[in-house]
Amino acid sequence: MKRKPNILLTAGVVALGLLLTALIAHTAHAQETITIGVDPGPVGKPAYNFAFDVPVAATNSIKLEFFDNKTLKAGPGTTGFMFTGFTDSGIPYSGVLLDANGEEIPGTEFDGVSSVDGAEIDFQEATVWSSILFKDGAFLLGPHWLIWVAGHPVVVGPGGEPVTIGGTVSGLFEGGVLALQNNSADDLEITEDGPFTFEMPLDPGTDYNVTVLTQPEGQSCSVENGSGTVPEVDVTDVAVTCGELVVGDVSKVAAEGDTLGDTVLMDILLSGGVAINIDGQVAFAGRDEDGTDAAFTQAGKVAAEGETLTDGTVLSTFREQGELAIGGVQSSERVAFHGQDSNRIVGVFTQAGLVAAEGDTLPPDGTLDEIEAEGKVAINEFAEVAFHGRIEIEGGLFDQKFRAVFTSNGETTQVAAQEVSNLLDGTPLEAIIESGGVAINEFAEVAFHGQTDGVRAVFTQNGVVAKVGTDLLDGNILEYINENGGVAINLFEDVAFHGKTGGVKAVFTQNGVVAKVGDILPDGKTLDDIELSGGVAINIFGDVTFHGRTDGVKAVFTQNGVVAKVGDILDNATTLNDIWVDGGVAINPYGPEVAFHGQTGTTDAVFVGLAKLPNLPPIADFSFETANLGAIFTDLSEDSDGEVVAWSWSFGDDSTSTEQNPSHTYAVAGTYTVSLTVTDNQGADSEPSDNVVQVFN
Repeated sequence: MKRKPNILLTAGVVALGLLLTALIAHTAHAQETITIGVDPGPVGKPAYNFAFDVPVAATNSIKLEFFDNKTLKAGPGTTGFMFTGFTDSGIPYSGVLLDANGEEIPGTEFDGVSSVDGAEIDFQEATVWSSILFKDGAFLLGPHWLIWVAGHPVVVGPGGEPVTIGGTVSGLFEGGVLALQNNSADDLEITEDGPFTFEMPLDPGTDYNVTVLTQPEGQSCSVENGSGTVPEVDVTDVAVTCGELVVGDVSKVAAEGDTLGDTVLMDILLSGGVAINIDGQVAFAGRDEDGTDAAFTQAGKVAAEGETLTDGTVLSTFREQGELAIGGVQSSERVAFHGQDSNRIVGVFTQAGLVAAEGDTLPPDGTLDEIEAEGKVAINEFAEVAFHGRIEIEGGLFDQKFRAVFTSNGETTQVAAQEVSNLLDGTPLEAIIESGGVAINEFAEVAFHGQTDGVRAVFTQNGVVAKVGTDLLDGNILEYINENGGVAINLFEDVAFHGKTGGVKAVFTQNGVVAKVGDILPDGKTLDDIELSGGVAINIFGDVTFHGRTDGVKAVFTQNGVVAKVGDILDNATTLNDIWVDGGVAINPYGPEVAFHGQTGTTDAVFVGLAKLPNLPPIADFSFETANLGAIFTDLSEDSDGEVVAWSWSFGDDSTSTEQNPSHTYAVAGTYTVSLTVTDNQGADSEPSDNVVQVFN
């Protein structure tokens, strides 16, 4: 097969996880047949080979559709082929389709995103044979194909008879229009209560995921039993319940197609991550109307390729892969990022200019040999920037190079920590792991991942923060640290990171477990899963934000509960249709605002939600009146962030009550200590409130 050498990498395409290994066309019989087989495929992954003959006709159009949870598809009636190709590493490649003689068919180039959607290809007495490799793992959630031969659909798949996905809608107002979607591909419009079934069948053993694509006007609908593994029989228990619209507190900050300042935001680049500062300015990467890569906030374009920065430096290349960071007022809200200047020298930049560049001299006798974008970038309120790279040290017969973490204020660049050296507490730093990212606080303390004593650990330049195999302050054993989850640090030196304890995924600080899979959070939601690739962030209050799942849908959390989840109604009454985990997460370092990437309708956007405050316990209080041996008690308890839902009285004579305002008659005159404890709607108990009651005959 002839392939074009260019490579296109987009996160949305990578999620498809398909590899087109060959496409060969040759002369064959003039009859319609379908054959399918299974081969081991390269690298041990299954490959499904199929062949079919095309009947003789003046023009025969053949279409191949791929359906899975992240698919791109050509709808019924589309002619031609649609293929997506990947290398073994998961990176899409380009290619063309060949005719019966092995020659390129004009206009059939495909670039890993789509191909000849809508184009007709003529085959006369031709057989088309193709071997398609479906990657295993998280990318692919169930292959299913429809092959259209001469206008007739033929269903093939890896095994089992396809089944349908459906359920019941209830509570939809008369005249309302609800749109559901299965596996981000199969759309279904519903206009009345009752049963529904999606058109696209799925193979047993694959996955389904039903979500609300568009809410009915004035209503909010939620999905239960909407995801799972496809069984051998039709799924009929998906429950969609609609009620009156309840507007949430999640806001869209910027979306593709929006005009930001004097620039149209045409594309949002997930690989640029997301950041938020004390003023609520959200930084992210994107492309303007000219297709130029740039750093943005919701106020507009901050810096773009080809522009001259404030210090006169020309930014020739903007590298969003290093992610972005944003400082606050003290730093003039500078956005830090990786790139290259006009001489193609790699550096770290802000919109004010070059912060540090490869080749810079480092005191006392070193050189900044390399800046590594994989290590990301961080900035604090005083415009001090932290980043990963390599230092070259002169001395002896040979110069030596070591991985290091650096800080720079734009004038002076310093080594915060270096491999094969001791940290300030004497700990030997054996290795620095760049993929773990970097974080910096206002005291210029830099957090990063690395290794000491042969095990993974989280560090600052002052020493070890937490190490695998040790007990944390809460008594939990830190069994594993996963550097792919990133690292964060706040003003009080609390460092947040991902790992495992008790065999389950968890988010930690050095003080202990923040939240782990299986926890029931204070808002009543169960943390079903934690997504490592979503990163981690922490604010001054110790609120730690991260990506995960609850109720079968993607969500953004803090340890206090859900910030936002798929299906939520935004503050503008639209729906949060998806959350992009790979876009990262950020939290205002001095506030509750949480920023993340997602989708509303079919448009990619950046959002901000609010972290839930920790539940405050109620305050118990009461008054009373006595008459002879009797007493009447009146509850005066309060709960500042909820309501009191339970009361526990002790009357001092071994008698109790759970009424809110009880009365009690004592058997003997005397003095009694009456105690009241109350419980709020989130399960928190108050401190006991005691009063002395005296009764007489």
